[in-house]
Amino acid sequence: MANLNYNQGNYEESVSAVTATPSVRIGDRRFYQGEEYVYCYNAGGGTASQKDGVKFITGASGYSIAATSITDTFNPCVGVVKHADIAAASYGWILTKGFATVDLVSASTADYKMIALGAGGSFIEASGTTTLGTAVAVGFLLSHNTGAGGAAYAFINTGK
Repeated sequence: MANLNYNQGNYEESVSAVTATPSVRIGDRRFYQGEEYVYCYNAGGGTASQKDGVKFITGASGYSIAATSITDTFNPCVGVVKHADIAAASYGWILTKGFATVDLVSASTADYKMIALGAGGSFIEASGTTTLGTAVAVGFLLSHNTGAGGAAYAFINTGK
């Protein structure tokens, strides 16, 4: 079962630290400059890159994550890789609440569009309730105008 340890105290590493061996407990949470982070293990086969959204590997994986979301499938978004790429089999901090630049699956223009985790770690406009895979909004885009595969600034709140 996932460990939900909140710590507002001091950590010896920054939120951009990526390590091959864990420096704190997986599932530990911290607050840094008004944002919330959770410590995760990248159990995916590839690097979780900056701007990627990450999901749990399985429902029983604790905070083992990957940036391998699939289209039209429910992807429980843990958060966004904000500060540094996290290589496979490495540990790092994932933003769960705060501001981040995210990659988008398709073109998008407007203010305050709700977003959900789409394919390959990128985000897509949340459908509300029409499609299981994109029904759960995990944030919203701020003023943006980007083509498919572009990036936009967003407020993320996964609640994970």
